[in-house]
Order: sequence, then structure tokens, then C-alpha cells
Amino acid sequence: MAFQSKWSQEKRAELADLVIAETKTVAEVSIEYGVSRKTVNGWVQRRKRQLGIPGSPMGGDRTLPPAALRRVAKEKQGRVAAERRAESYRSELEDTKTQLERLMETLQGMQVTLEYYMGQRPPGRVAAQ
Repeated sequence: MAFQSKWSQEKRAELADLVIAETKTVAEVSIEYGVSRKTVNGWVQRRKRQLGIPGSPMGGDRTLPPAALRRVAKEKQGRVAAERRAESYRSELEDTKTQLERLMETLQGMQVTLEYYMGQRPPGRVAAQ
């Protein structure tokens, strides 16, 4: 049985990219997200391998080739764009749900009116005796 991390592959890559692009240090990511430095270093090394970035044997090489920087920036832009689209879709879904609720209320009102005019007693009223 494989270990299930609470961090998705995308989030690990995003945090590693922060370190690789020198936006944050390993220590800052570790403290901010409550992850051990060793774990963050592992994510960074794995991400560097994915991006084809050569690393020093001691892990102290913090320079990135321009192509790798462009790849990191492009992936980040893609993630940001995807998050914006997702937020837009969530907003659209909420609007659609609200419209549906209003339509359901209108339909219920129309049903009551139709029953009244068709000679049936409206709901909630007791028939006269």
C-alpha cells in the first residue's frame, strides 16, 4: 500500500518551484507550510530532475539555466490561468444554482395557481364542510 501525502503533486511542484526560482528559501517554505526541510529539499531535487536542471552533488547549486527558468515561469503561468478558469467556473456554477432555485420557486407558485384555477383546492387549505 502506497503512502498518501496530504500534498498533491501539483502543490509539491509549486512549492519546489518557489525554491528553484529563488522566490523563497527551503527554510521559508518549510516554516510557512509546516513541512520538514528534508521533505522540501526532496521535492526540490525531484523537481530539478523533472525540469532537467543539473544540481551539484552537495545540493548547493542555486543557479538555473535560462531555459529552466522559462519552463518554471511558463508552468506557473499555466497554473495561475487554470486557477482563474476554475474560479470562473465555480462562480458560474453558483449563479446557475441560484437561477435554478428561483425557477423552482416560480414553478411551485405556478403549480399552486394552476391547481386553484382548475378547481382543486390549494395546498394548506381545508375543504369547507
